Amino acid sequence: MAIIGIDLGTTNSLACACREGKMVLIPNPLGQFLTPSAVSVEEDGSICVGAVAKERLVSHPEASAASFKRFMGTNHLFNLRGQNFTPQELSSFVLRQLKEDAERFLETEVTEAVISVPAYFNDNQRYATKQAGALAGIHVERLVNEPSAAALAASLVSQKEEGSYLVFDFGGGTLDVSIVDYFENVIEIIAVSGDNHLGGDDFDELIAQNFCKTHHMEYDELSAKERAVLLRLAENCKRELTAQKQAALTYGPEGKTLELNNILLADMSQKIFSRINRVISGALSDSGRTIEEIDEIILVGGSAKMPVISFYLQTCLGKKPCVIGSPDEIVATGAGIYAGIKERKEEIRDLVLTDICPFSLGTDIVNYSDRNNPIMSPVIERNTILPSSRTGFYTNSFDNQTHITVGIYQGESYYCLENIELGQIEMDIFPMPKGKACFELTFTYDINGILKVELTDCYQNIKKEKLLTAGGVRIPEEEVWRRAEELQDYKLIPPGGIRTKLVLARGERLFEQLLGEKRKAVASVMEQLQRALNSQNDQQLVKQMKEAEAVFDKLEELNL
Repeated sequence: MAIIGIDLGTTNSLACACREGKMVLIPNPLGQFLTPSAVSVEEDGSICVGAVAKERLVSHPEASAASFKRFMGTNHLFNLRGQNFTPQELSSFVLRQLKEDAERFLETEVTEAVISVPAYFNDNQRYATKQAGALAGIHVERLVNEPSAAALAASLVSQKEEGSYLVFDFGGGTLDVSIVDYFENVIEIIAVSGDNHLGGDDFDELIAQNFCKTHHMEYDELSAKERAVLLRLAENCKRELTAQKQAALTYGPEGKTLELNNILLADMSQKIFSRINRVISGALSDSGRTIEEIDEIILVGGSAKMPVISFYLQTCLGKKPCVIGSPDEIVATGAGIYAGIKERKEEIRDLVLTDICPFSLGTDIVNYSDRNNPIMSPVIERNTILPSSRTGFYTNSFDNQTHITVGIYQGESYYCLENIELGQIEMDIFPMPKGKACFELTFTYDINGILKVELTDCYQNIKKEKLLTAGGVRIPEEEVWRRAEELQDYKLIPPGGIRTKLVLARGERLFEQLLGEKRKAVASVMEQLQRALNSQNDQQLVKQMKEAEAVFDKLEELNL
């Protein structure tokens, strides 16, 4: 039996395990470490996960979904082929695929996983991530913040004895910035700041919107299929600008084109850069550090590889960022290290990783100017090292009160209604004049996101307790297990059929995009593939798949 580390990403996901003191990334059936975080439901009800599902986002948008991590912890539903799925249910298919890949590669049962999450994920989002694990049949006791995992991996790769890092974690859908200290085998998170709706996907949408603006098209009026095609081409354009100085997006029957280089992209991206700057400034401010006191800026996440990101950070901070290992893989590697720590691997068990509370936790106090809009009174403030216990003292707000309701909130806003309500504690109290009663409110918050709240009436010496893990999206445990059993009826594609499915899905996507002779070329290749499939001759099928991939590669190279 094994414990693995998983980076459950917005764009891509991957798994890692500790074997004989080394971190080993888990390949998927295509031999790749990165599995696209995409899910598609086929006509027969089976589930495609990964590269096949990503191709089907264009050819079958009504049956496919991606970037659902952005909606974790909400009540958002995705309708795929007439069936509703929550973000955690779609995430569970990705986790199940990673689990099966790991069991096949490691040749042992995977019983538990350490999953990385953005440091700025709130309690609802963290609970939803654990729930996704449960739905996939994986025990998830520990979540690790993505920058913490990255710092853990970076400290081992760099082999430095001490240092201070600014970890810039820029994925497909989220941005986390953390200030991290490393000394004497202790990795200490000092401060975090983030934006859960900012990532590489925003650059895809920006490029697509600028294409539409250039050609006097209305982006919001495109059909789901047209938008999926345009966003896929925008993503390809963005990736090309990572490897070369210029790229072009060509779309539509008229062959409309948008020429781009990194200077133009940087000029287009000023609003995105402003949002990035706010996150960086927040992390530095909370840490009490200046950028001069930071030894290295570490780039993490696939989107951090964009040249415009490195250029902006160097311009903004006056310090060149560095890459330690692969930005795509460093978080998974860190999660794998933490899984090794949990397994008590001899080689790494001496490492200590501290974490912090990413959001303030507090209670509501009366707003005498507006009784319907209570004010937030923090008990545990953000960036407090975990585990932590803090106590606040409060009194009665009105004469002769006989009952109090104490709201428990998470967030930074002045008004409680703008924060997330986690729960309430109610208590009958002895009637006294306003300001004469005394209540002791203690919050105890652990590294697994469990908040214990104790309310004590000092006058009567009466105590009430409550355990909280999430707000309104929490689902009873019996409902989770019932739904987990239902989801098992959705069968994942067997490993042996994934490569064939991928070639077919790629052909369908190119047929959607192309016109004229090029479209006919795709149709001809698809027809030959179907014949090879129907012949049940494995040798002929392998030969035909290689030929199809060569044709599709050639068409892709034409920058379609």
